[in-house]
Amino acid sequence: MSRAAALRGLTVWDMTAELGIGQNALLDHAGEAVAQLHDILGLPEDRWSDLLSWTPVPAEGVRMRFRGETVVSRSVANPTVRGCPRCLSEDMEQAVAHPADAMAMRGHWLLRDVHLCVRHGHPLVALWTRGRTSERFDYVARLGEIVADLRAGGLDTSPEPVTTYDIWLDARLEFGRDDTWLGSLPVDVAAKACRRLGEALATWGETGSQGEATPPRALGHAVLSEGPSAFQKALHDLASAASGPNDAWRKAYGSLYVWLEEVGGDDPRCDGLRDLMREVILDAWPVAAGDAILGVATPRRRLHSVSSAAKAGGVSEAVMRVLLVRHGLAGADDPRPDARLVIEADRAAPILAQASRMIGERELRLRMGLPSKARFEALVRGGLLAPVLPLEVSKHNWDPRDADRMMAALFAQAQEVDDAAPGWVHPNDGARRLRLGIEVVIRAMIAGTLRVGAAPGERTYAALRVRADELNDLGPAAPDVPTVSEYATVVGLHREGGLAALIADGHVPATTMFNPRTRREGRYMTDADGAAFQARFTTVTLLSRKHGLSAQQILSRLREKGVRRFRPGPGSTAGTYGPVYLLVETEGVFA
Repeated sequence: MSRAAALRGLTVWDMTAELGIGQNALLDHAGEAVAQLHDILGLPEDRWSDLLSWTPVPAEGVRMRFRGETVVSRSVANPTVRGCPRCLSEDMEQAVAHPADAMAMRGHWLLRDVHLCVRHGHPLVALWTRGRTSERFDYVARLGEIVADLRAGGLDTSPEPVTTYDIWLDARLEFGRDDTWLGSLPVDVAAKACRRLGEALATWGETGSQGEATPPRALGHAVLSEGPSAFQKALHDLASAASGPNDAWRKAYGSLYVWLEEVGGDDPRCDGLRDLMREVILDAWPVAAGDAILGVATPRRRLHSVSSAAKAGGVSEAVMRVLLVRHGLAGADDPRPDARLVIEADRAAPILAQASRMIGERELRLRMGLPSKARFEALVRGGLLAPVLPLEVSKHNWDPRDADRMMAALFAQAQEVDDAAPGWVHPNDGARRLRLGIEVVIRAMIAGTLRVGAAPGERTYAALRVRADELNDLGPAAPDVPTVSEYATVVGLHREGGLAALIADGHVPATTMFNPRTRREGRYMTDADGAAFQARFTTVTLLSRKHGLSAQQILSRLREKGVRRFRPGPGSTAGTYGPVYLLVETEGVFA
């Protein structure tokens, strides 16, 4: 309409007045005004339909119809009118009467997601800004105002490389076809998703195959054009990149998440993108049941982090991490912070329950009715009870359920026995007399090999009794000291035969004792032998236990101070003694 007016030396609104077409009716796309214009211009029906498709028409809600698609109004309606100065300059060379009579406003320029002219590689620039639509769309007047700037090159800027995104969007607007997954999305949604995903990728260091200068819009298009699986993989990669303890999904996805949650939160056209992102968030972060993600409440927790699991179990994060490692749900060397190291919530549930039950040694002994610390330690040495955690990790390091099971099994078939009844002794007393391990006696009691008695009305460990004569059938006890092999395991010298080699070379004493169980002599480490070893030597295991550091931290500090392993001397047949050090050389390292 403006070019037709320019050929006659008129403004748009002068011409509409001459022809009797109402200005407001035309701006509002009233049917009668549009029909009048159709009759006046006399365009063939196919060209007229194409012309109307490039003209945004208001639709229901804050929407407009543009190129056969429904887009949000702000995508195609803006006070600032943009265009390619190169295209307009070339048009101007074909003018007949007025420079504006040949200058055509391209429909592509209306979509705010179009960045540049694919023909010239020139970014779209602001041609003018007008709040009143009657002034904004008076193209004859507005174009006439910028003729001088166009001829002088005042609107020109540096050209930019045309990206795959620019080619894709230009072709989609031109031909209305899109064979990629983006074709399932409205054009403005698809374009905004490309740019915002690309911004997130660029923020976390993704540059794409086109190099560091690849614009975000092209980065996002390269992913989204491949389909939903590629989109979700990129989201997972972003989640991994945002690995800081406070890096939640809002930080990982940046403006993409903000757009889907806030700006497009009430736009059902974005639901597909939201559903895909929500699944990734639930698979990457410990979202609690009931928390709303992108407008949908989470029905159940899928993941726990170390932090959330610790809170649910009522323990510290350090304790929870050790529990997860102990149960094989986390790696001991996993570098992720507690807030980002996640495990499946269902698999973590038993560990959380255990963490909430944990009690200290004194409380456990009171629960069992076992006031004697010596008897308790005998049960531990016998492998009948074991702490869940090392004492240096937590004082509440015992799971009472283990003791409860043992006590229930011991009292399952117990008979009442008066304290004065002859022939009955406490299990620990009987085991000590026969030099049996208490574990032998307890297991025999549970298996029914030994009759079990209990003081009337009591269900405590102190109330248990066994028949002294039946104990004799369990056989003689083994020496109540560890073998060389057992002691080597305790001090961490079992893998390379280090302790045996030290003994063989005369550096450490050992005692030869007869074992009535095996009916042969063997080498054992008495308390004196162990004291002699630890008076001169130490190991990574002992240092770790003493200083509360990991083996890696111990080795690192020893290397930093130049402390070397104690090595075999001339004449020794041992290749190595393993990770053993002279105690005197390590004393200053951990001061």
